[in-house]
Amino acid sequence: MTRGLFVLALAIFATMLGNGVVMPFIPLYSQQFGAEGFTIGVLFGSHSASRTFLLPFIGRASDRRGRKEFLLWGLALYAASSVAFLLANSLFVLTLVMALQGVATAMVQPISMAYVGDLTPKGQEGRYSGYINTAFLGGVAGGPVLGGVVRDLYNMQASFILLGILSLLSLILLWLFLPEVRHEKNTDTTAHLPLREIFSCYPLVGMSVFRLSYAAANAAIWVFVPLLAAQLLALSTSQIGLLISLNVLVSTVMQAPCGRLADRVTNKVTLIVIGGLVSAVSLALFPLATTYWHLVVLNLLVGAAFGLAYPAHMAVAMENAKGFGMGTVMSLLLTVHSFAMTVGPMLFGLVIDLYSLNGVFYSGGLFGLLVTIACYVLTVLPVTPAEPAADKEPLVAD
Repeated sequence: MTRGLFVLALAIFATMLGNGVVMPFIPLYSQQFGAEGFTIGVLFGSHSASRTFLLPFIGRASDRRGRKEFLLWGLALYAASSVAFLLANSLFVLTLVMALQGVATAMVQPISMAYVGDLTPKGQEGRYSGYINTAFLGGVAGGPVLGGVVRDLYNMQASFILLGILSLLSLILLWLFLPEVRHEKNTDTTAHLPLREIFSCYPLVGMSVFRLSYAAANAAIWVFVPLLAAQLLALSTSQIGLLISLNVLVSTVMQAPCGRLADRVTNKVTLIVIGGLVSAVSLALFPLATTYWHLVVLNLLVGAAFGLAYPAHMAVAMENAKGFGMGTVMSLLLTVHSFAMTVGPMLFGLVIDLYSLNGVFYSGGLFGLLVTIACYVLTVLPVTPAEPAADKEPLVAD
């Protein structure tokens, strides 16, 4: 692992740890402002909507101007959002703060992924994506546990303060030690290709479709499993935090070995399809849970499924990103993800208001099944990519 990748991974871990301290408990926190099913969906939808709008522009801009500037501004906004959370005194203000944090996410997530793509040697896409995914998901996994403990011992305000501290530490770390990565190809015309050219590359379309399933499962797990757990059982926030963390923890542990597996297998799509099917079935089984351990097992299955599929999906995207701009492609994947995270919670919230909380998991499982099938069909279609730029080694400048 290079110095740049190590520094980036460490900062991403700290940032996602801070984010995970807060996000799983926002649905419960928002209830003090009168939020219910649909309004909770709108709250989380505002977070995704703001980043959905910005992602296509930020990804392309980073292909031309470099990555580091966007990472630093994103981390600064994360720190600012922690202060804004402390000042929020209504559901409307809380929704605006969630939108602000969505802007920060739009600057951090795709740029860090593109940075890794820039540094990845050919044939090792799965391995390198496994490294950064381990840092990303490790922070996400540890956050809910830490957040549950902090909230039980102190209050939600302490969680917001912890988010700000971790974001500032990450900002300082990257500012001092992360080298800028510039590619000669960033200055050529590939960074300005129309987006319709990307949609002619069916594997990239297939990977974008896969993100719909991943996002739907994330929405169900992070937004509605806490509500399901509280409805079924009298759980503390520490127990709910642990429940959410286990899903991400098992996925984190699997990133590095599954990344190496993705580099060795002939057809990476097989790993994606297996993961998609297992996660869809597991999600649909959540309403049948009657004990805490039932929820734990199902959460672990969903986490393991995406732990298997995610490195393969990133590797396929990196392999096909040449000629389009790595930042552009990574932003496209996250734009699709954010769109689903915008619409998904609101649709799931309507399902709760019109039917029941159980309907969220039945509909989410069915959606995951259909999307996995679509991903497979798109990926086996003939590929008609744009003419790629000549491969060049990244130029790293301090």
